[in-house]
Amino acid sequence: MGRRDAPGLNSAGSWLAAATGGLLLTAGASTLAAPPEVYVGFDPLFSDNIKLASGDERSDIENRLSLRGNYQTDPGRCTAVMDGEVAYSVYAEGTYDPETQVNAGFTGICELASGLSWELDDQLREVSRTSRQGDTPDNRTRKNVFRTGPSYRLRLSDVDFINLSARYENTEVSDENDPDSDRFTGSVAWNHLFAPDLSGGISTSASEVELDTGAEIRNTAVTATFSKRWAKTSVSGSLGVSEIETELGSFQQKSDGVVGDVNFQRSLDAGGTVYLRASRELTDQTSDFDIRFDEFTFQRTDSNTLEATSVETGLEKTLYNGDEVTVAAFANRSDYLESTEQEDQAGIRTSYMRRLSSRLSATAAARYEYLTFESDQSDDEIVGVDLGLIYLASRNLELGARIGRTKRTSDIRLQEYEENWLLLSVDYRLR
Repeated sequence: MGRRDAPGLNSAGSWLAAATGGLLLTAGASTLAAPPEVYVGFDPLFSDNIKLASGDERSDIENRLSLRGNYQTDPGRCTAVMDGEVAYSVYAEGTYDPETQVNAGFTGICELASGLSWELDDQLREVSRTSRQGDTPDNRTRKNVFRTGPSYRLRLSDVDFINLSARYENTEVSDENDPDSDRFTGSVAWNHLFAPDLSGGISTSASEVELDTGAEIRNTAVTATFSKRWAKTSVSGSLGVSEIETELGSFQQKSDGVVGDVNFQRSLDAGGTVYLRASRELTDQTSDFDIRFDEFTFQRTDSNTLEATSVETGLEKTLYNGDEVTVAAFANRSDYLESTEQEDQAGIRTSYMRRLSSRLSATAAARYEYLTFESDQSDDEIVGVDLGLIYLASRNLELGARIGRTKRTSDIRLQEYEENWLLLSVDYRLR
């Protein structure tokens, strides 16, 4: 469990769901506007192993000041969602230099004419360089994915539609050792309404990626798509085939495989949600796959292309007495197509928040993760637990304290670490 990920603490931080597609924006749709919210937080963290090192452990205090906000525009021809956080950290003992972290997203769409719209999307994230190390400044880099382009919806009949789209995408990574890219994508999709709540169709897409290393990557895919809604349940997805080709000088490689995705969500009668989301893609390291699936980490290898698979299922439920419980299980696989590297990751995370009074709550969280690395036949296990208290001092002020322990064991000594930590937090809503 991440040291700053717990129920209640920093509860305004819903930027990930909104910025990565948790909200579907449709030009001219009757979506409800959300009033702007702005939060400021201060959460010092004491760690007895701030570098998450296997030896020469150092204690330090990370003093972190953050500003978060979210905003959704009123319905109209143009709609947009903005959500994000900017944080600045100073380390009391100077273990790391002062650093700024940014996690933010913007998604907007405008209806230019009947059936014609233009979309703009920008996602900026702090992402991990490798899953072989813990979450420290040494193992983080900043990734920005910007995309924009038009879409046109052609109505053939009352039940048949053609969707045309073109996108330009630019990816930039702050680490100079990682490639940046320009991506051009076009797609054509036919969709048929079998019923008001059931649709299906065929989609084909082609993209070309130009890396600043000189490599060129071409990707084509043909998939069958479907979508079904019930009163409390929705499911959608796709299944098809894809081919990816890499060219760098005289080097050429071509791979193909089955691709697809599924999104399932069901609202429970007593309150809560059960969900499942999964995706399998032939892609490259400059794509936004690691932003859409935040447990997924691209390993920085000599291979540009990979077969990426991610599955997550979980339960989010509010009990009759107001307590909140979440359980999530996840599994990822990274199969790098130009090398022998393959990584598997599976785990489970749980959290529970107990209402002790109208103002005071207790939290508990646990996480288990198992990782395997094919290149050196190594296995890692990560176990983390923490306990905390949250106090609502006023309508706008929230105070918190958490204490936790994380341990990583590995076949490779340098990847092991143990950490005990204490986090205090002050969270104030400005508006």
